[in-house]
Amino acid sequence: MKTKWMCMIFMLALALNLSACGNRQENRNSFENETIKMEPQSEEDYLSENTGNESSDINVINLQDNGTDKKIMEVGTVKDAAFSGKVGGCYYAGGNRIIVEADKLYLYDTGKGETIASADISMGDLCVQTYADGYFVVGQRNGSGGNSNSSFATSESSSGINGYILNKDFAIQDTISFSGLLSDDFILQTTGIAISQDGKQIAFGGFQGLYLYDISSRKVRTILNYSEEGTADKMQIVTMDSLAFTGNNTLVYAGMAVDASNGGDGFSVYGTVSIDSADLTITKKADYKMDIEEVQKGGNSLIMPQSFDKNNGTLLMLDIASNTEKTMSFSSRSEGKDGIYCSGQGKYVATSILEENSVTIKIYDMASGKSIHTETVQDNNSTYFLRVPQILILDETDTCIVVLGRGIDEVSTLITTFDFEG
Repeated sequence: MKTKWMCMIFMLALALNLSACGNRQENRNSFENETIKMEPQSEEDYLSENTGNESSDINVINLQDNGTDKKIMEVGTVKDAAFSGKVGGCYYAGGNRIIVEADKLYLYDTGKGETIASADISMGDLCVQTYADGYFVVGQRNGSGGNSNSSFATSESSSGINGYILNKDFAIQDTISFSGLLSDDFILQTTGIAISQDGKQIAFGGFQGLYLYDISSRKVRTILNYSEEGTADKMQIVTMDSLAFTGNNTLVYAGMAVDASNGGDGFSVYGTVSIDSADLTITKKADYKMDIEEVQKGGNSLIMPQSFDKNNGTLLMLDIASNTEKTMSFSSRSEGKDGIYCSGQGKYVATSILEENSVTIKIYDMASGKSIHTETVQDNNSTYFLRVPQILILDETDTCIVVLGRGIDEVSTLITTFDFEG
């Protein structure tokens, strides 16, 4: 009888143990597959006109190059509750700081997870640049935005391209209406405006020429008239759509040119121009059509993505210090058509690959050209993946920020971040 009871106790213990193992396994599997809840802006900040987020679950999945899911992670470096209104974009501001565009501009510290300062600026088609003493923000004035107490009064009432100079504390120092600076020309786009690193000069491209604005004297002079001085190597400049200072006296540009002898169809080019002597170089890359509006500067590198219709998985880059070309090949020929992004200091390049309910971000080391990290962001609302996302890479902290839905009115903006090993 004792033996029988011992056997019954043993069998009962074994059954309980197996049941407990099964529960632990179920709980472990449930944890490993837990979706990350990324809250959109609160109802107080962004009201019910954006109804596409009622059941939005963001998965952030780290993938190694062998395609195996390794971990699901959440890195809360950007808190949506810190901003009011729909987030329209995030921009590199040096170190672990970013500038967030919402109802106004916010200077945000991703390390502390908090807003440092804000500026009453509201514009569209925003471009943000850093310089030695602060920040330069340029965009299309939307009529209601901007600061009416700026130090530089202009004749522009509500529209056109405006620029704001802010110090390191994010206080507005000056406002410039670029559309009001020229009487017989007009500026094409915000990417064709650049501030020098010493903060003394701003170069901008118009329909007829290239100009320089002296911030101290508030005077404009013509650097280059395209029809008279814009010819080199049998090519003539038509537009300079993207500009960046390589020093205080030299500009690098990307734009369009035509054959100097017979005109014809335009083609994409890049080159340099001296603001002192107007010395001009023009380079056409054979079999490579640039998307001139997507040219980006990171550190001493200028990256020049291919046009969507000519994409073949390669990227043209220019070392602006040595004026030498370099080409990077991505993992597949289809990469690049959904967006290419350069980090602020030029250490990394990222691509995005859009699917119906996800976007995969691949990060490459710019020096070696090697793929170093792959991350997939998933959501059950496919609306977020109808447009190319905004991706921001912070070199100093090896952090990537993914902004989804910023240009889609039907949904509020979702921001997620992840770390990677550089």
